[in-house]
Amino acid sequence: MSAPGGDVVEEYLDQLYTRLRCAPRDARRILAEAEDHLREAVTDGLAAGLTQAEAGEQAVSSFGSVRAVVRAHDRRLGRLPSLAVLRDVAMAAWRLGAIGLVAVGASGLIAWVMNAAFGRPFVGGAPGAIRYPAADCRRWLGLWPHAHSCAQALMLENSSDAVTLRLAAGVLGLTALAAYHLARRQPRDLLPDSFTPTVAMTLFGAAGLGLAVLATAHGPGVSAVGPGWYLSGALVALVMAAAYALQLNRTLLRRARG
Repeated sequence: MSAPGGDVVEEYLDQLYTRLRCAPRDARRILAEAEDHLREAVTDGLAAGLTQAEAGEQAVSSFGSVRAVVRAHDRRLGRLPSLAVLRDVAMAAWRLGAIGLVAVGASGLIAWVMNAAFGRPFVGGAPGAIRYPAADCRRWLGLWPHAHSCAQALMLENSSDAVTLRLAAGVLGLTALAAYHLARRQPRDLLPDSFTPTVAMTLFGAAGLGLAVLATAHGPGVSAVGPGWYLSGALVALVMAAAYALQLNRTLLRRARG
């Protein structure tokens, strides 16, 4: 005969066991107390007419998240897990940095579409009233021998770089993201659920608004590239900010429901 609450309670206890950072004796005591409480709550749920699965879900929900239990235990011991917090912050920064590079790669794809749809000057167009160093002109004309002028060669170089360099950054980001998942042996315990979406929403939002301003401020003497150079990045950054805003909203609603 299976234990009351089924796999839900067992899975919760397994997660709690892997996240506790304390002496083995303390861990056994905490697990025993948690299991007694959960089994009793499951029994009460069954007596109230719930199914075993429903009773297990209700018991786990009312007991609190694993993260909350671990935090409460740390506070009770007066523990200041500064090293663990720094580790979790570093892992979060690693993940966000990798996602940022992937977003840069996505902006490269948009720049490629803009090159094809609106012409290369929309992304890489250079002001015509600027004189460029002779050495730079020779390099650009060497890369683009069919260009009719130094400014046109620079425009072609800029529009190409907006695609190739950003795609290279995206590949690097995917590699870093894969390495992150390999290095992340257990979930974060100490950072709140709202930490990553709040930071990401703020950073992507600020970057998107800044790039949008640069795109609209484009003009001779203001920028050496076309408006599409900035607009391609702004679109991706604002979409990412919106996605993280939705994630943050779901997190806050889940917390409000208790």
